[in-house]
Amino acid sequence: MPHGATGEIAPAHDAPASSGVASGPDLPPIVSVRDLAKFLRISEKALRHRVGRGQVPPPFRNGKALAWMREAVITWIWECGRAAGPAMKIKTRPYANDTTRFHVDIRFMNPCNENDEIRRRLVAPPGLDDKQARLWGERQVPLILRELVGLKGDAANGAPMKETHTRAPRTTLAAFYESRFLPEHVALQKRATQDGYYSVYTNHIAPLLGDLPLAAIDEDRISTFRAELRKRIGVNTTNLVLSKLAKMLRFAKKRKLLAVLPDVEKLPSPRPEPKRVFSDVQIAQLNDAAAERSSESLLICLLALDGNLRVSEICALEWEDVDFAAGTIIIRHNVYKGERQTPKGEIKTLAVSKAVMRALTKHQKRRLEADEPEGPLVLYRRSQHTDWQWAAHTPHSVSHALNATQERGQVARSGPHLLRHTGLTRLARLGANPYIVQSMARHARLQTTQAYLHLQQCTVSREAANLLDTAADKPRGKRLANQAKPRRK
Repeated sequence: MPHGATGEIAPAHDAPASSGVASGPDLPPIVSVRDLAKFLRISEKALRHRVGRGQVPPPFRNGKALAWMREAVITWIWECGRAAGPAMKIKTRPYANDTTRFHVDIRFMNPCNENDEIRRRLVAPPGLDDKQARLWGERQVPLILRELVGLKGDAANGAPMKETHTRAPRTTLAAFYESRFLPEHVALQKRATQDGYYSVYTNHIAPLLGDLPLAAIDEDRISTFRAELRKRIGVNTTNLVLSKLAKMLRFAKKRKLLAVLPDVEKLPSPRPEPKRVFSDVQIAQLNDAAAERSSESLLICLLALDGNLRVSEICALEWEDVDFAAGTIIIRHNVYKGERQTPKGEIKTLAVSKAVMRALTKHQKRRLEADEPEGPLVLYRRSQHTDWQWAAHTPHSVSHALNATQERGQVARSGPHLLRHTGLTRLARLGANPYIVQSMARHARLQTTQAYLHLQQCTVSREAANLLDTAADKPRGKRLANQAKPRRK
C-alpha cells in the first residue's frame, strides 16, 4: 500500500522492506504527545510515565511541549517491535513449580497479522516481585517480535528465548542456612547467640526440615513440625525453636528468597510459677558464712545480692570499673567460654550499697597483703583445675565457691542467679518503683522486670487484708449509734 494510505505507515529509510512489520495510521512530521498516545492507543498520562522511565524514544522540546520526529518514532517501532494495535495484556501469578518465581502470561495482537493473537507463557527469573516480573514481561515483547521476523535471541545476554523456561534449582532449608543465614546473620551475633542457633538448628530444625525446599515450608508443614517437636521437648523449648525458625524465614523473605512468609504459630505458654527467693534469715546466714570463709566469698555474695550482677559479669569485673569515691561500678564486660565481650542488656554505671564498697575495700587490701597477682580483674582463683596457677574465675568456679558457702551456712544449694533474683525481689518488696528495679536489673524491656514484682503485689494485698481486719475489730453497732441523730419530738 502506498505511503499515506489509511491503515499503514511507511518504514524508515533504513528499515528493510521485507521485515514484515505492520503499518499504522499516518503521523505528522512532528509528533506531539497527543498524536503518539493515540497512535499507541494509550492515555497521555501513561505516555508521560513511559517517557520518565525511558520506555519510548527521547523527546525534544517544541516550545514548552514534548515532541518527536516522525522518522524517529517509526524507526523505534521497527526496532523494538512496538506496533499500533489492541492494548497488551500481561498477567502474573506465582509459578506452581517454584513459588519464588512468577509465571508471566503475555498476550497481544500480531503486528504482521491483525487477526492473529500472540500469546507467550514465560517464567520470570527468581528474586523478582510481582511488579518487577510484570516489567520483565514488558521487556520480552520486543524479543518475541524479533523472533517472529527472524531476529532470534535475547538482546540482554544473547541467550535464546526458550531459556527463560529453565527452572532454577530449588534451594533447600539446609543450603539456605549454610550459604546465607549462617554467614550473613548468625556469624554477626555474640558467641552465646551463635551457640544457641547452632544447638537449635543441629538438634531440631535440620533433622526435620533441612532437606525440604525453602518454598515448601508453609503453615501446614510448620504445624506438623510443631507437633513433632512437642513429642520430644517441652513447651518453652518448642517455642524457642519456633522463634528461631521464624527468624530464618523472615530473613529469607527479606532477601527475596521466599515469596510468601508463612505464619509460625507458637504453643500456648504455661503460667510461670513464682520463683523461689531467699528469706531475710537465709540471707543473713549466707553473708555470715561467706564472711567466715574469705573476703572473696563475701564479695561474690554481695555483688550478686546488692549489686545485682550476673555471674559472667562478676567474673569480668575489673578494678578500673570500680569508683571508690563515688561508690559506683561500671558494668561493661562479661565472660562467655573464656571470651570477653559486652554484657547482656545495657552498659551502665550503678551505685552500689555501702556493704559492697566495704567488701571491695577489704578484698583489695587483703589481695595486696597476700601473694596474689596484680592483674586487672577483681577476682582470681587458684586450684588443681588451674595447676595451682592464678587464673580468672569462670561461672562454674563462682558457682562452686557459692555452694561451699551455702553448705557452711546451712542454706539450700543454688546457682548465683538466685542471689541476683533475690536482690531484685527485695527491692520490689521494699516498695521500689518498677522502673528503678528495671534500671538496676539493666533489662531492655519492662516486661522482663515484671517477673521480679510478684512479692510487691503480695505486700499490697497484705495491706488490704490488714485494713479489712482492722475494720472488723471495731464495734460496728456502737459506732453507728453514736453517729445517729436524736429524733425531734
